[in-house]
Amino acid sequence: MSLSENETHLLLRLGFLPSGWAAERLAKLGSEAFVEEQLRPEGIPEDPEVLRRLAKMKLLELGPRALARLENGQGRAYFRLLQRHLLLHARSRRRLKARMAAFWANHFYVPAEAAGVQLASYLRTLEERALGSFRDLLFATAQHPAMLVYLNNDSNVAEHPNENYARELLELHTLGVDGGYDEHDVKEAARALTGWTTHPRTEGGFYFDPDVHDDGPKRILGRRLPAGRGVEDGLQLLDRLARHPSTARFVTRKLARWFVSDDPAEGLVERLAAVFTRERGQMRPVLRTLFAAPEFYAARGRRLRTPLEFLSAALEASGSAFTDEWRLLDTLNRLGQPFLGWKTPDGYPTHARAWSGTSGLLARWQVALELTQEADGDPEGGWGLLARLEQTAPQGETVGGWVRAAAREVWGREPGDARFAALVDYASDGRGPATELTPLRAARKRGGLYALLLAAPEFQWI
Repeated sequence: MSLSENETHLLLRLGFLPSGWAAERLAKLGSEAFVEEQLRPEGIPEDPEVLRRLAKMKLLELGPRALARLENGQGRAYFRLLQRHLLLHARSRRRLKARMAAFWANHFYVPAEAAGVQLASYLRTLEERALGSFRDLLFATAQHPAMLVYLNNDSNVAEHPNENYARELLELHTLGVDGGYDEHDVKEAARALTGWTTHPRTEGGFYFDPDVHDDGPKRILGRRLPAGRGVEDGLQLLDRLARHPSTARFVTRKLARWFVSDDPAEGLVERLAAVFTRERGQMRPVLRTLFAAPEFYAARGRRLRTPLEFLSAALEASGSAFTDEWRLLDTLNRLGQPFLGWKTPDGYPTHARAWSGTSGLLARWQVALELTQEADGDPEGGWGLLARLEQTAPQGETVGGWVRAAAREVWGREPGDARFAALVDYASDGRGPATELTPLRAARKRGGLYALLLAAPEFQWI
């Protein structure tokens, strides 16, 4: 099956490899209908293997209090959430929803350690709203115990206002650092949010305590909040922020960086912001505009996969799977991106300069070797990896044909002349592209070939 450059680019940016189910589906539907289907993921029949493995993660259905009663409930839930993340990003057919849930988890960021037993609930809150309304996301995160506790709004009271959440609300969640607010707005926003706290007996854990709310008059972003009110102060603040023009520009610029490039064109950002404003923060119209934009398709090869994105894609390409918790956690630590392990509320950086250092790229190459050569040599997963490369690698009659087919499956395109020559030289032991691909040669060279494909710039930059 042959996809166009634009179709291949679309699949890569949605989180798919340019082969298998996604390529067949895109070829059948066309790009516009494929995107529309991804925007309505409930109508996509999920991969049976994904459903089977998700069904075994019953632990994640427990509420925070039930998890807290389990021995190491927090740690066990964290590892299941990591497994779930990799499964959805490497196997799910509903890949856009997974990509958007990850985007919001990095935007409304709460570190796993800080969220504790609330982490599963918090990520579920984001995932359920991932393709919906920004306003709904903003309200849901503002009232979730994970966020309230992490940014100390649970202790924000009239006598001693705590500005942590209010500051990040304006700077990181809505307006952006240059969004037109000042220190007075931060202080007034903190006053509006006094009394927003947690209680174990309320549904969802959120509780508004009127006894510690500052009910005096307030003025935020040039708008007056009258005296004598309660929870309405915070609700009106959030609504105003969700509809603010600076929020539209800030959020859509981050979205363009997530899907397009580190430095998206201003014209694209302005068009996305206009759709965001017109559609009241509904994400589906924004994403339709983004995936139809010429600037999106002009950005081929300009986005470096983050380490976690690299690992997800490499697992899909190799078919390997981790069978040991320590091995998986160690792999992400060496790659430099432990799952939800960033310590500050701005979330992991997504720009290439954060991940393109020598040590980071060396770690990727090492992981590429481990997922292919090590796993392929140990089919029982005795080293914490389960091999499936033999089943996933393409067949071929000659080494040259095999190399081209493997590159198309992993990269979405055939290698250039110099890269092709180098790959063939390795796979044929210097005998050339016409060399017969015997079963023995395929078994001997398969792992190394795929390690080279996964370590190459063509796989890192999409």
